[in-house]
Amino acid sequence: MYADEIQKFQEMEWFGCRVRESRYTLSEHVMRSLVSGEVGVLDIEAALLAGNVLEERYNKMRGTSYLVYGESNGKPVHVKCAAGKTGGLVVTFAYVPALPFWESPTRRNNIGGSNVTDSAGICFFCGGTMTKITVGNFDYRREGQLCVIKNLPAILCEQCGEKYLEAEVGRKLNAFIDEKRFSRTEQANVIDYE
Repeated sequence: MYADEIQKFQEMEWFGCRVRESRYTLSEHVMRSLVSGEVGVLDIEAALLAGNVLEERYNKMRGTSYLVYGESNGKPVHVKCAAGKTGGLVVTFAYVPALPFWESPTRRNNIGGSNVTDSAGICFFCGGTMTKITVGNFDYRREGQLCVIKNLPAILCEQCGEKYLEAEVGRKLNAFIDEKRFSRTEQANVIDYE
């Protein structure tokens, strides 16, 4: 094996060990993916137990993070993770790779051009490239009130999945809520975790 292949094998062994020992935590980003039904905990564990490191990124504030590709019951899964400060694994993002960002589960789509924003070209958190998107459903809480915003224009980090709203979109959103300009009401399911 080449040195980089050995290192990636060792990293996957380390990830797998943390999964088997339940020494990992899930970020809020991952929780959103779980709630949406896109991926489940078993999908994440399957990718970390038997997947491969696709990318390795270094951030001077957070250290090295890894993008792992694996499959769970034939479904492609990407898991972004890093070593935690106390020796555990932190899973920061998990999703099913798809267009427009992924041409295939292991190959990025070269988007480029006008999709990249000028106002927020790089992610504050990870330094990833930003792209304008429309979010189908965005949960927004204000003063204890939950609102679901449909078709919200946003900016998405292609690397970590952080979403941003431009200032004008944020102002307009707050005005809609202040004015109670709700188009309809939808029922929400509630879970008390005890």
